[in-house]
Amino acid sequence: MIKQLSVFLENRPGRLANLLDILERHKIKVLAMGIAEAGNYGIVRLIVDKEGEALDVLRGCNMAVNETNVIIINLNDLTSTVKILGNANINIDYAYTMDCQRVVLKVNNEVEAVKALSASGIKVLSARPD
Repeated sequence: MIKQLSVFLENRPGRLANLLDILERHKIKVLAMGIAEAGNYGIVRLIVDKEGEALDVLRGCNMAVNETNVIIINLNDLTSTVKILGNANINIDYAYTMDCQRVVLKVNNEVEAVKALSASGIKVLSARPD
């Protein structure tokens, strides 16, 4: 499983820049990012190259952050993936693209999702380029 960090930020100019600056100063590379707006706050979802270090650094900066498991698939497999997961009664809570070739999926049961996809020939990827 890949760990995703979710950072809760005030929806104000400069907050995202501050978050990214902190990661850059600690040489933590952002591999994927999605943002969801929720009124006065936003949720920034990140896949980074050093999950544990990023979690410690952000918490040390008094940022509200948590981690969750996600899966990553090839964008070319998206249609098949959503059909397989739907047939296995696995819900996709949200998704965002990682790059022009990969998609990050948050599902309600990662273990069963990986089993269902693997059984159908869909490869679940690592966040790092192979």
